[in-house]
Amino acid sequence: MKFLGKVIGAACLCMGINAHAELNLELTGGIDSGRKITVVPFGGQNMVSVNMAKVVNDDLSRTGIFAPTSNTNLRSNPHRPQDVRTSDFELGTEVVVIGDITTGTRGFSVTYHVVALNGTNAKHLFGNHAEVPASQMRTYAHRISDTIFEKLTEIKGAFSTKIAYIRTVFGSKYPYELCISDYDGANENRLVVSTQPLMSPNWSPDGKKLAYVSFENRKSEIYVIDIATKARTKITSFAGLNSNPKWSPDGRKLAMVLSKDGNPEIYVVDVNTRKLSRVTNNAAIDTEPSWSPSGDALYFVSERAGKAQVYKFSMLNGGVQKVTHQPAKNLSPVAMPDGSGLVVVNQNSGFTVSKQDNSGAFYALSRTGLDESPTVAPNSNMIMYSTVSGGRKGLVIVSSDGRSRWSMDRGRGEMSQPAWSPYQKK
Repeated sequence: MKFLGKVIGAACLCMGINAHAELNLELTGGIDSGRKITVVPFGGQNMVSVNMAKVVNDDLSRTGIFAPTSNTNLRSNPHRPQDVRTSDFELGTEVVVIGDITTGTRGFSVTYHVVALNGTNAKHLFGNHAEVPASQMRTYAHRISDTIFEKLTEIKGAFSTKIAYIRTVFGSKYPYELCISDYDGANENRLVVSTQPLMSPNWSPDGKKLAYVSFENRKSEIYVIDIATKARTKITSFAGLNSNPKWSPDGRKLAMVLSKDGNPEIYVVDVNTRKLSRVTNNAAIDTEPSWSPSGDALYFVSERAGKAQVYKFSMLNGGVQKVTHQPAKNLSPVAMPDGSGLVVVNQNSGFTVSKQDNSGAFYALSRTGLDESPTVAPNSNMIMYSTVSGGRKGLVIVSSDGRSRWSMDRGRGEMSQPAWSPYQKK
């Protein structure tokens, strides 16, 4: 296995530049229902640069499960459980989150509590106290959100996860950037910058590496980069197409599209031995592989029956099954991590992100017409995709039930091809 390390040249640079962006998501689709929750502004908030209550409020909003109420005109701002009174909050509020920030021994001392409201009664449910370095306040706010979400829904929170994406800044020296950030766009870190296109980032299951496509050598090649060291490994550089790398759930293999034998087909390569196995062999174009959560099947897109539809290849017996049957084309399949169905891009009136559950029911999640590259949070609760608005590409988060929709402020240039990380080790 040949490690290229940090490539310093005109074509491509591996970098570690932290932008430390603030939250850049704007609510663009209302929540028509959900459990009313109020996140009270934390005491001592003026001492820190991160608005922790806002981070928690926005995290919970994006799930579609909660409908946070306004906290700007509360009758009181309690910071202790015993000071919470049901009459001070909007009618129907089920849960109140309170917190307090003071100076600590290692930065700041953060305490939070979650209180349930029932009629005239207020009941303390849970809370925690931690010493948090100043640089970790935003991270800890996401962890608070994770805990609240998990304890109230029994679903693991995914607010401490990361995303990878391609940022394109036309007119700059290195217009193509492979970036990672917090799931909400904060704390951007540029891993690779290039004069040539970068495409299709995909996380390894342990969250330590990214596979991606680079054109730095004037042809498509698949690389793997170690996020911590920036060391890179070239995986494939065959003649023709090298595209769409996807890690297997066990982290041992990469599925990809190669056209080295003429027609674009699905292949699987063992990352350690480089042994290559051909998966499909059809006169039609087969592309866009995506693993099932168990790793025993590959979804892919093929035109073998006319219009592009999603098929499923069994890694156990080699059988192929057609999965989508809509009259319109279905592209870019991503299996829901919880096994509840597939997310696809449906070409009906434009390109929209849609979901097909295991019963075959099919419904749209996006409302625009130039959507692509869906990716799903590891708890299956949120979906991110790229869309075009105002003539520029940007990223959108939609809850898996379609209730909540948030658009990310693109900042410099455009953002596209998002990939959601697995859970991050804390």
